[in-house]
Amino acid sequence: MKKPIFYLVLFPLFFSQVIGSAMQSEIPEPDLTVHQIMDDTIEILQKKYNIHPCGIGMNGKFEYLEISFEVRRPLEKDEAREMLFDCADEFLKKINSNEKIRPYLKNYPFDLKNVGIVFFIKNIDRRDLFDPNISVSLTHHSGVVYFTNDPENTFRYKKTYKETHEEALKLVNEYRAKKISHN
Repeated sequence: MKKPIFYLVLFPLFFSQVIGSAMQSEIPEPDLTVHQIMDDTIEILQKKYNIHPCGIGMNGKFEYLEISFEVRRPLEKDEAREMLFDCADEFLKKINSNEKIRPYLKNYPFDLKNVGIVFFIKNIDRRDLFDPNISVSLTHHSGVVYFTNDPENTFRYKKTYKETHEEALKLVNEYRAKKISHN
């Protein structure tokens, strides 16, 4: 009669040790370094643009890294584009200047095709924006994309605008030149 009680006590203790140790496994070094790079980049961009981090992403091969932010004010396309490129440039500087991560990167140096910046754009009170206002803007491996929300169906985008990195960079430079000439 004492054996079943012994097993009833021993099995849960053994099971909790196995599960507990599996849940406490260490994060591998390259992941820790990438997270530190992302944290450092987020801190800089938060202060510079008053934007709020809401997500990160990476693939297991370290060929693409992404940070998402909530922007709590409407942005015109020119302003969103310039901010996307500034944020991507800062992210690239942090990645490419970190020697610890270089051996794990699929290619070095990283460029615009290897990083993503996503802006989820809301009103100052954090409510959704609808067409014609931009609700999402992002730069990723194939270029820059802007979406507007459909006021008739909040689960769909109404319009999508796409630019290659080259087209977008040209427009950023033109926008900056206009800003300088108006000052």
